[in-house]
Amino acid sequence: MTEGSVDKQPDELLLKQSESLMKRVVKGSVWTLGGYAISQVVRLGNNFLLARLLFPKAFGLMALVYTFLVALQMFSDIGINLSIIQNKRGDDPKFLNTAWTMQVIRGLVLWICACLIAMPAASFYKEPMLQFLLPTVGFTTVIDGLLSTNMATANRQLSLKRLTLLDLGTQLIAMFVTVAGAWIAYTAKAPQELAVWALVLGTFTSSIIRTSLSHTIMEGIRNRFDWEQEAVGEIFRFGQWIFFSTVLTFFALQGNNLIVPGLLGVGFFGVFTQAQTLSKAANEVIQVLGHRVLFASYSELARDRPERLRPVLRRSRLALNSINLLACLFFIFLGKPLINFLYDSRYADAGWMLQILAVGAMVTVLGYTYMDVLMAQGRTYFMTMLLGIQVGIQLMTVFGGYYFGGEFGAIVGIAAVGWFLYPIQAFVFARLHLWQPEIDLPILGIASVMAALVLMQVI
Repeated sequence: MTEGSVDKQPDELLLKQSESLMKRVVKGSVWTLGGYAISQVVRLGNNFLLARLLFPKAFGLMALVYTFLVALQMFSDIGINLSIIQNKRGDDPKFLNTAWTMQVIRGLVLWICACLIAMPAASFYKEPMLQFLLPTVGFTTVIDGLLSTNMATANRQLSLKRLTLLDLGTQLIAMFVTVAGAWIAYTAKAPQELAVWALVLGTFTSSIIRTSLSHTIMEGIRNRFDWEQEAVGEIFRFGQWIFFSTVLTFFALQGNNLIVPGLLGVGFFGVFTQAQTLSKAANEVIQVLGHRVLFASYSELARDRPERLRPVLRRSRLALNSINLLACLFFIFLGKPLINFLYDSRYADAGWMLQILAVGAMVTVLGYTYMDVLMAQGRTYFMTMLLGIQVGIQLMTVFGGYYFGGEFGAIVGIAAVGWFLYPIQAFVFARLHLWQPEIDLPILGIASVMAALVLMQVI
């Protein structure tokens, strides 16, 4: 064997690895984006039907219940699934079964917590239904705790076809059950307190089916209870900053769902959730791609070929922010007609809310598209720090906006968070040699023009 052939082999191996990863990323992205597009059509149809069958207050109540459950899940998140994706032992049955055991225990603890906070929450929001809804819907955390680790394994390997089909099938069945229950309540002229249980039924259906299918159609090991101390230690070491970051992520992403009903009432919150759901459509695409595709691919690059990480980050951020920009422009110019088409007059205020929230989303998403690479590099400290700053800014802008402008000011305050946060993010990412002004600055310019147009129109 010649010296040239010896030198050539590592290069050929790296090229094959790069091509293999690229193929898996492209295939995984296609399945993820296709599944998300179908999911959004189903979700939009579901909201369209339920908005005509249920009262806005029913949406507000369930959105509040989901907010509390998300809080419990995020306050106890130590990155079990992320550990499976990132850890070198992510394919080891001993490691996987230990992770599953920890997940089951966590689900039981979450349900107990949901029961404990039910009465205080009902008293604070002056909604007696919460003392029954929280423990009932909270039991889904026990069901979800039984999810097979094969879902995380498929995500680690970027084998996303079955994972996407499982999620779509679950969503379709849950939608059918929810709409059927709402229709029965509507035709029977049931009171709001009874009609809201149609949404509860759909939630239970989704959890049961998803958990069952995760153990039957997903390829991989069959989980059983196990406890390896070394695996537990590895998961906790990786998850120590994940815990703090997910707590802060909850306040950053869901904090408004606690503040708005308290300030403006559950009925107003029900209208706000419709605008917020649409405004976050592109952001959710980015989160799904980040969770399912980008984090796994960034982690593989960080482990094996770190020099390729920054070029891949630039290409992915350009694509993601372009998608978000187009979606936000669509909602800015066509948000009001879309709301008027999809909903009745009770939801008319969601039109101007959607326009303002879409302007804010242009800037907010710029920072989000850096986060997966921080986690893949193990720089979770910086992610946690930025989320903490975001929460502080969010509290100031929302309460400040409400103080000076009432309902309108509160919505503007929610949308303004990204504008105050981005300069800090840019400074941190520049220090970490990750900042990409060639992508961010043009979008900031477009967002500034759109903000002026929307405020002139709405005011």
